[in-house]
Amino acid sequence: MITSIRSDRLVVVSDLHLGNPFSTARKQIIPFLRHAAKAGYDICINGDGLEIAQASFSKIAFDVPELLRTLSDIRRQGQEVYYVTGNHDIALEHFLEDWGAMKVSPFLNLMSGKSRIRIEHGHIYDPFFVKNAFLYETLTHLAGYLLKLQPKIYHLWISYEKWKSRLRAKKTGIRGEHPAFREAALELCRRGFDVIVFGHTHHPGEVVLENGGKYLNPGSWMLSTHYVKIDNGNVSLNEWTMVRPGL
Repeated sequence: MITSIRSDRLVVVSDLHLGNPFSTARKQIIPFLRHAAKAGYDICINGDGLEIAQASFSKIAFDVPELLRTLSDIRRQGQEVYYVTGNHDIALEHFLEDWGAMKVSPFLNLMSGKSRIRIEHGHIYDPFFVKNAFLYETLTHLAGYLLKLQPKIYHLWISYEKWKSRLRAKKTGIRGEHPAFREAALELCRRGFDVIVFGHTHHPGEVVLENGGKYLNPGSWMLSTHYVKIDNGNVSLNEWTMVRPGL
């Protein structure tokens, strides 16, 4: 199992949820990954790339093969491909090793330039997931049925989370997120990391922490095409467009 790596150039995307009835990520993620690899970047999918919790097998079978072929091509070209497990694809923990097209891991400790970077899906810092695991799983399955009936419900939920974050008295960090994610990032920085990259919340953003560390989240490709770019230790949040596909 690989958890410690070194890469001078790496891009991180999160929460593609391929197979989910709401996800249209497949249309843009393939050209993005090919462009990033051509530019010399390794690839990291930071959890919930595959929607195992809410999707039917037929939907996954339709969405996923092209992604796996693309990742296999990228590895043959000499770039590395890493896949960090999330809560919607937790079944992939049975493959915590080199799995053909990608190297599967529960988290990554990355050295890039002089920066020590932690890449982790982040669901273990979600208070609701931790305290109510069975209820969380039940609601996840129910949400899958609702998305099949009306995918726009997802937009309403994300808007609600952003509205709720405005009401919190203490600073939350990235708009829409529970304060626990910023607090977890701060604690990891105290343990020696310079930069923290989570996924899970589907809210893209970046925050400079009190101790000088940095916390970023690329959000979800179900909503936007943000990604984290790491270039010799310099870390930034960017957005991909197929019209102007610059890295």
